[in-house]
This record gives sequence, structure tokens and C-alpha cells, in this order.
Amino acid sequence: MTSPSTPLPSRPQLAEHVLARRHVIDGRETVVLHDQRRDEVLQVGHREWALIEAADGTRDLEGIVVAARRQGAHARVHAVEQLLGVLAQRGMVVSGEGAEPIESWPSATSRDGGTESRADEGEKTVAPPPSRPPSTVEIVDEPKVSPRPLIGLPEGLRCDGGGTCCRLYGTVMLSPEESVRVRALLPEWTVDSVPIERFTTPLRGSVPGLRMAALARNGACGLLQDDGLCAVHRVGGLEAKPLGCQLFPRVFIDDGEAVHVSLKPECPCVLDPQTDEAEPLVSEGWTERASLPPTIVVDTLPDSIELRSGQWAPRAQVRQWFSALAERPVPADLAATQWALAAMVDEHGLLDAGERLDACWRAEPPAAREVQPWIAAFQDRASARAREHAQWRSEQDLVRRISTAVATVTLLLCDPATLEEALSLPAELREHEARYWRTGLHGYRWAGRGALSTALRDEAVRIWVARSLPMVVPTDAPDFRAPLALVEALVRAHGVGSYVDDLR
Repeated sequence: MTSPSTPLPSRPQLAEHVLARRHVIDGRETVVLHDQRRDEVLQVGHREWALIEAADGTRDLEGIVVAARRQGAHARVHAVEQLLGVLAQRGMVVSGEGAEPIESWPSATSRDGGTESRADEGEKTVAPPPSRPPSTVEIVDEPKVSPRPLIGLPEGLRCDGGGTCCRLYGTVMLSPEESVRVRALLPEWTVDSVPIERFTTPLRGSVPGLRMAALARNGACGLLQDDGLCAVHRVGGLEAKPLGCQLFPRVFIDDGEAVHVSLKPECPCVLDPQTDEAEPLVSEGWTERASLPPTIVVDTLPDSIELRSGQWAPRAQVRQWFSALAERPVPADLAATQWALAAMVDEHGLLDAGERLDACWRAEPPAAREVQPWIAAFQDRASARAREHAQWRSEQDLVRRISTAVATVTLLLCDPATLEEALSLPAELREHEARYWRTGLHGYRWAGRGALSTALRDEAVRIWVARSLPMVVPTDAPDFRAPLALVEALVRAHGVGSYVDDLR
């Protein structure tokens, strides 16, 4: 290993944009460093991670060697200097004296995050939209309503307890108190050779903070048992689980009048419930926003929503538009309707939409040439993620299998004739798409994550990709029974969703 040219800080620490995640992959313990700025991953061994973890911004090189030795990781000062120097050259190590305090960092959850329970290497922190847009259309005054009542999605959640969601995310987050509780309930728990004492890593960087990241085994939460049930749940009941896991896949959105409690469609149980027994989304005693536990993240619909570049609308108008859509039946061809709605928003905004909405509900699929750039950008991101996952994830890893399948099917869709045929095929899983539509409307899923018209087209593309997945994977396989949910998980939690940025 050659000496790096970048000077090493006197008291180094891992940068906050680096997510260190401990994995057990096919029985081998490793730590994967996800550099969010460069969208790269780097694997290190347990010994190297002990050295990096000891670099918490308070120790010089000699202190790091002593602290790591207490953890059983022995190294000379020169070896530590070389290891940290290589990371510093990549921009992954910073000075502890000048590092931004962890408390000042934004929430680990994006607009789609909801309960601060799960994140992954692909998730990016996005700056909130401005409180006042650069230009607005037909702004109207909105009365302030307080307190905010809670309105749950009427159909509730039908969890089958299969644990698919526990295999879709690179990170399950715990508070320090939750981490202590897990250790107390499962003092003898091991994941292969990894004891419970090494179960967590800091959520960001190398400095312990308000959130810890749980170990994963072949991509699944390290607490997931072979029968699909959570070990903590089995021993201590639902209340013993981390709050984020208790609430998932709920998402809480304050729209200025009420807090809507909806569901993230990336959970297969949401789109394809396997049981008739539904649990309510709003717990007893939760009557308004003020009654929610303070640890629950409630996203707020911005005062102004971007419709398209340079055009904005007030929240009250957006809320009214979503209500008008919810009063209508689910479109016969959801993807075609969402694509048509995007064109309507681009050309006419949201007002006087009655007859134009009728036309959107009757819309035919767009020409392949309109969708082609979106599929190409999607394929670029999906294939890059699939290549990365193949480098370090186990073949048993569900996320690796999904990313490979999506990369393959989008490559096929890059052929104009194949895409033309895919756009014209009717939906085979219409009820899945209906639930996708209803959760999106109730949770304002398209509003506030960039331009509304872009979000609508993005969701149409996700639907077409999901409809095409049976070309490469059998939907009768249990893991692939809800292809749209799997596409959602890959897009939202594994970085593929940033493909829309490549179109600009």
C-alpha cells in the first residue's frame, strides 16, 4: 500500500456522508462503507473496521491503536496511518475538530421515509423546497387549522408476518435505548460468528449518535429468523421492537389540515395482502398530531408545491386536486393515466381540471419514443446498482436478485419494439396497482419530491417496469409475488430513483 498524498487529520474520524454497515455475507463478516457523495462502496474486514471505529475524532493515531487493541484489533501506527490515509484520499475521513456535529444533520429519512426506521446506501438527503416559490400561479389564502386530526388509510394494514420487508433494506435503525433493549432480550444472540455486542454500527460516520444501524445477514435484518419472524418480537412482543419496525410501512403526512397516515407501497403486504385481518393504521389514543409519540417523524406538505419547472401551486390547491382524484374510480390503465396527468399538469396546472381529468382517465398509452429516455435513464441506474450488488452481496440476497431482475428487464425495454409492446399490455395485477394508487393519493406521494409532473411520469415508468418483470422472473415465486412493491423498494431505498436527475 503506497502512502496517500492527502494529509491525514491529527484526530481523524469517518465522514458523516459515509454509512458503515456490518454484514454477514455467506457466513463471512464484513463491513461495507457506502460513500453517499461518490455513490461508491468499499469493503473492509472486522479488524480494519475496529481501527476505523476507534477513529472517532478525539484520538490521534497512537490513541486509535490503543483503543482498537482493546477490541482485539492489533496494528502498528504506520498501518493505521496508511489505512486512514487511503480513506482520506477518497474524502471519507475528515478532521474531528472541524466535523459537523451529528445533531445538526438532517433526518436520515427523505420525503418518502416516514418513520426513520429504514434507509440504505442509495438514499440521499434532499434539501426541502423553498417556503416561497420563485413564481406561483393562482395563490389563495389558506386558513390555519389546529389541532391536526389523524386520518388513517381506511383499508388498514394486513401484515402476513413473512418478513419480506426485513430483507429489502440495508439498514434497520435503532436508538441507543432500543439497542440496549435488544441486547437485554437476546444476550446470547449471534449471527453466525458475530455476537450481539457487535450488532450495531453508527448510522453515519464513526461517531455513535442518536441512531444506530443493525447488522444484516445476506441482506436481511440480523434479527430475522428462518421462519420470517423477528427474534425480538418473539421474545418481547411487538412493543419490544424498534419503533420504526413497529410502525413500518406507515408514513405520516401533515397536509396543513390533517395528518394523513398512509402506507409505503414497497412492502409486498400493502399491495398483495395475504390475510383478511387488518390492523388499523392509527393506534388507540392517537387522535391528533400532538398525541403522537415525539419520535415519530411527520413529514409536512410544503406551503408551495412545484408543478413543473418555474411553476408552483399553493398547498391548499394541491390538497384539493388530490381530493378530486381520490373521488374518482381507479383508472383502468393506471400508468397511462398518470402519464396523461403529468402532461395535463405541465400544460394547464391544477385548476378547472374536470373535463381534462375525464380525458386522462380515458388516455391511451404514450408512444414508445416518449418513454424511451426514461427507460434508458432507469436502466443506467439499475444496471449500475446491479453491478455493485453483485460485487459484495450474497446470491441469496433478495435485493441483489431484485436489482439483477430490474436491470435485465429494463435492458429489454430499451428495444423500441419491446417497449411499444410493453406499454400496450393490460395490467395483470390490477388490484396491486389500485392499492398503489390509493396509498399514493392518501399520502400525497407525488407532491413535494421535485416537480409534480416529473413524479407522475416517474411512477408510470415504475408501473411499466413492474408489469414487465414477469419476462425475467416468475411472479408465482413467493418473493416476487408483488413486483411493483419490489420495484418501489429498489427505487426508493437503493438509489435507483435518482435516475430522474439524469433526465434534466
